[in-house]
Amino acid sequence: MIYRFARKKLLKKKVLVLLMVLMAGQMLSAGEELKPESDRLRKTLEKSLLFPGLGQLAEKQYVKAAVFATAEIFCLIKVAVNFGKGNEAYRNYRDALDAEAAVAWRQQTAKYDRRRNTAILAGTGVWVLNMIDIFVFAKKKYGRNAAVAFHPYYNHENQTFGAGFSCFF
Repeated sequence: MIYRFARKKLLKKKVLVLLMVLMAGQMLSAGEELKPESDRLRKTLEKSLLFPGLGQLAEKQYVKAAVFATAEIFCLIKVAVNFGKGNEAYRNYRDALDAEAAVAWRQQTAKYDRRRNTAILAGTGVWVLNMIDIFVFAKKKYGRNAAVAFHPYYNHENQTFGAGFSCFF
């Protein structure tokens, strides 16, 4: 019962993240005219944001696209496999009849959870490298005006830290 609830909750979160990513591409105001070059760049960046390798594929960088997509798919498969094995080990741990078996199954659960988390981290790393690659490529191809900037700031009034992110195309 709890497992089904957690799966539904995770699915809802995934759908919400996907919708947010798709909506991020629509953040430009409708009245803002884009040059054909910058429109193509924006679409390329959106594709890379959705899945590693799609932006490189749109820019006809086939080897990079294959490397990024293969690495991301491998990480996602590892996440799914270790997620399933971890859940199975946890069910066995929960249903264990003696202490020795419970300890062994708990160690198995922890092992698969570590592997799953490592695969998630690796997949995130692939995505980050993908975005860095497409931004560097964009800067080279579309000039210095096409840039991404990160602006950390400190608000003296509220004594808070924050960060800004801006894209120029």
